[in-house]
Amino acid sequence: MQTPSSKEYADLLVPWIQNAQQYLYTCPDRPDLCCYGTGYNTWGVQTNQKALSAFIAACLDPSAAFSPELPREKVRSQALSMLRYSLQTHIEGDYTCTDGNQWGHTWISVLGVERMMAAVDAFIPYMEPEDLALLRRVLLSEADWLLEEYPIEAGLLASSRKNKPESNIWNGALLARTAAMYPDAPNAGRYREKAVRFFLNGISTEADEKSGQVYEGVRVGDAWVGANYFDDLGCDHHGYLNVGYMVICLSNIAMLHFFYKRRGEKAPQALYHRAKQIWQLVRSLTYEDGRLLRIGGDSRARYCYCQDYALPAWLLAEDAFGEDCSMLENGWLEILRQETRYNADGSFLSARCGHMRETTPLYYTRLESDRANVLALAALWRRELNAQGSAPAERITQWHGAYHGACFVKGGRRAASFVWRSAEPAQGLCLPAGDSSFAEWRQNLTGSLRGLGGIQREEVLSHEEALFPGGFLTWGKTRCVSTNFIAEGQANDYQAVKTIAFAALPDDATILCVQSAAAENRTVIRSVKGLLLNIPNDIFNGHVRRYQHENGEALLHGSDRGCAGKLSAGRWLCADQTLGAAVPAGESLQLLRPGRRQIPLINQGRDTRDDNGTLYCDELLSFHQEGNRWYDRGEPIYTTAFACAVGTADEIRTLCEGLETPVLPEGIRGIAARGRDGRKYLLICNLSGGDRSCEMNGWRTVTGRSFTGLHPGEAALLQADE
Repeated sequence: MQTPSSKEYADLLVPWIQNAQQYLYTCPDRPDLCCYGTGYNTWGVQTNQKALSAFIAACLDPSAAFSPELPREKVRSQALSMLRYSLQTHIEGDYTCTDGNQWGHTWISVLGVERMMAAVDAFIPYMEPEDLALLRRVLLSEADWLLEEYPIEAGLLASSRKNKPESNIWNGALLARTAAMYPDAPNAGRYREKAVRFFLNGISTEADEKSGQVYEGVRVGDAWVGANYFDDLGCDHHGYLNVGYMVICLSNIAMLHFFYKRRGEKAPQALYHRAKQIWQLVRSLTYEDGRLLRIGGDSRARYCYCQDYALPAWLLAEDAFGEDCSMLENGWLEILRQETRYNADGSFLSARCGHMRETTPLYYTRLESDRANVLALAALWRRELNAQGSAPAERITQWHGAYHGACFVKGGRRAASFVWRSAEPAQGLCLPAGDSSFAEWRQNLTGSLRGLGGIQREEVLSHEEALFPGGFLTWGKTRCVSTNFIAEGQANDYQAVKTIAFAALPDDATILCVQSAAAENRTVIRSVKGLLLNIPNDIFNGHVRRYQHENGEALLHGSDRGCAGKLSAGRWLCADQTLGAAVPAGESLQLLRPGRRQIPLINQGRDTRDDNGTLYCDELLSFHQEGNRWYDRGEPIYTTAFACAVGTADEIRTLCEGLETPVLPEGIRGIAARGRDGRKYLLICNLSGGDRSCEMNGWRTVTGRSFTGLHPGEAALLQADE
């Protein structure tokens, strides 16, 4: 497949720049300075830096079609004013940000610099001598601070406050870049030395402590200060299995890689330490259309930020690893066009995220500038990339991250995963391998409880996993907590304990799940959802899903066309002849329609009652309670068992007809189903408070683990002797 041209990226940037005019601010007392967005310190500064890279990349692209109302020369002038704002508001400059502060000398202050420098390098012919002099002072100032004041740290867990894989890479990149740009700087040699040590503590693992590998004369074990990744490549950034920040690491490696390539020089080999290993995992967790399969979830706006920075990571993989990423690049470019066309105003996100312009203009412009920035990088680099990669990366079809309780398996039809320590614990996925529009991770397939507090969270109490060829079994418990109450001094409400058993069958199609919740204390719960299969129904699937179910058929619109309501589906439902779920006799399914984009940002320290959603999802439930209800300590809230599978409506109907709930010892719940491979499987879980004996004649364990009983919360996956 042919790779996109720089023109295709410029064609998206030019309308965006026209739309961005409304967010440009010219300083009243310094009309030579302007900025995009709020102009505040920290994220405001970086937002402007990313936007100016887009202005520069577009105005320097000869294929960019500017209008008479906004000619190329004006955009070039604006870019120079935005760059000057960025430089003058640094502590080396003579001006302040719009919030009265100057920026610089922090662990993150060079991130925006790194993201803008590809464009700034190309813009040097249009800069005045005083601009170039100030740029030098800013870069040397940041480099000297990193050299003398900032320690290199690393840690496996976000809670240690030392988990710094991506920032170690971008801080090392700033040192290496500055040394290359200004070899006459007094500390240039020391910049290069510390850069290598930053890089070796970027994608660093536990095994690196004893590694004898040498880069630029430095032994890895001697440079090691800590691991940011587990040996199995799990990354706990922001406190959960964060596939997105694996991508951010690769994107920052890409920015320095192409800096050296443009200069005709080789980058330090330490820059690529373990990068290809991380790329292999990231590639395996990426749909062919470029959408990331974020098995650990995301605390941010959907399909933004980390997803955007996958684009420079693909270009790195193509140029440095020989990977053919043309399908990913073309696929994601079409998804961007699809959303941009729907917005109809040149913006990237106004339809899904436009409400943030009123509540948080800082965050809205930050998200817009992220996408503008990566398109700018692609436009610049595509003009310099001649060869297309050809070697496919080795795919990981099954993976286990022990600390996070992460299981993943992918075949030709189905991708399935479960992660306990996820962004919104816990979450499972059962997705068609070829249709990324079904992917949404928020407590997917694990149910949901919401109390009266403004913030809901789940704490992982325990988890175990067992992998086998083509599938996995996992079980564990979480505690549901409601906090941030209106009442002054009200303590956290430890509401309920959920028990979940989840199995991906080795049939490349089906998962089975048993889940329950019981009140831990006397509590009031305002919303309960059992099963909870999120089915996105938004821009990316054309705003409409066709559902076939036991009770009939429905064509339902989503996104801003969706209407609130509830559909009774009977015992099975299938969406678009692609993905469905079924429950045993005695249970029924409901399709809940929120009527708004309800998938929110999380961990924002404020009420998250659906006022910041960025994706519309229909919700398939097996149990639903809406409205306040009191529960006593130990009282059952719900118990459910279900199957979810990829397949047609006929296949989901057949799955439903074969579901059984066999008679089991008291306290044990189970569900039996015939897999797509023709074999019969049984998932059982001990939902009682004590050990239960469980002799199962005619069944054998799939995991190879023999048992005569189950401890509380423990599960087993069995296959019939047929």
